[in-house]
Amino acid sequence: MKNDRRQIRTKQLIRDALLGLIPEKGLSKITVKDLTERADINRGTFYLHYKDVADLTDQLKEEIFAELPLLTSRIDPTDIRIAAKQNEPYEPIQALLEYLLSHSDFLRVMLLPEGDLHLAMQLKDFMKENMLKKFEQYLGPETDSPTVPADYFMAYITSANIGLLTHWMTSGNDLPVEDIALMMTKIMSQGPLEAMMGGGQ
Repeated sequence: MKNDRRQIRTKQLIRDALLGLIPEKGLSKITVKDLTERADINRGTFYLHYKDVADLTDQLKEEIFAELPLLTSRIDPTDIRIAAKQNEPYEPIQALLEYLLSHSDFLRVMLLPEGDLHLAMQLKDFMKENMLKKFEQYLGPETDSPTVPADYFMAYITSANIGLLTHWMTSGNDLPVEDIALMMTKIMSQGPLEAMMGGGQ
């Protein structure tokens, strides 16, 4: 138990060192030496947990991604439309945002230009893979008269939502999670122009 607590503390020190160094140096320029000096640990201790800086960032991202499939599985397009018409944030979207907010210290830094340039794309790819099947039943080519093919719709909606999420995170979460959830609910249901001009109210 004592060793477990020590390992947890060591990993937290390394994580904190990484997040502190990224705005200063940029992720691509951070070395193991930088991390061990900032965390005040020796290199051997670092290598007990991680192979290199890339392995560290991959493991930290995996911790966040592990919970996302369950959270996104609750999202249903029909229910999004109902919530938007009622001018209410869709609860599964809000729950997803609350989870991401609990990791905001990591996401805020990693989504910066100095951070992990692949993270936004990984989030987009995750959304496409996990949500496409739910949305494609409402989109072409299965529908009789598709307005937007499913792959084009998902490309648009994932880019829009990840862009909104990135702005929220890197702006210091300046708006409440409920407001962001309502924005996403309306944009996904009504489109950006209708949402901006007060559609559904």
